[in-house]
Amino acid sequence: MLIMVDGQRSRSELDKLSAGLGGGADLLEQLLAHGWIAAPEPPAPFREPLPVSDTRVQGARQSPPAAGAVPTVDAAPAAPVVSPPLSFADARRLVVRFINDQVGPPGEALAIRVEACKTAVELRDQLPRIREGLKNHRSAATVQRFDADVVPRLPTH
Repeated sequence: MLIMVDGQRSRSELDKLSAGLGGGADLLEQLLAHGWIAAPEPPAPFREPLPVSDTRVQGARQSPPAAGAVPTVDAAPAAPVVSPPLSFADARRLVVRFINDQVGPPGEALAIRVEACKTAVELRDQLPRIREGLKNHRSAATVQRFDADVVPRLPTH
């Protein structure tokens, strides 16, 4: 069952594939409970932009836009969310999970190299190899996501 969990298949697909194993849903729950796999993160909720008329400050007077003018709303750019660095063990687990979720079984050798790291410095030394593996098995966009979501969470020492 563990081999079939590749980060790409849905739960219903896994249930169908594991029907011959007996108790596919139970096996999946056991893998989750023991930390062998992680449940997918729910998608971020979609937020529709507020209509321009709803963006004004209450009590402020606003003159109507000139005929044919397109109303604009000045908004400050959102500050990036920076998560604190993880402990070495948690960071190593995060990297392995990312590799497994994105690459699946072909990334096993790369994941084993990461699991063999004993320090944060060794883990960071593996970053070029990890990036190359992600690029070869997936895409440059996957490498960018790794650099944006995972690398900032790695400890420096």
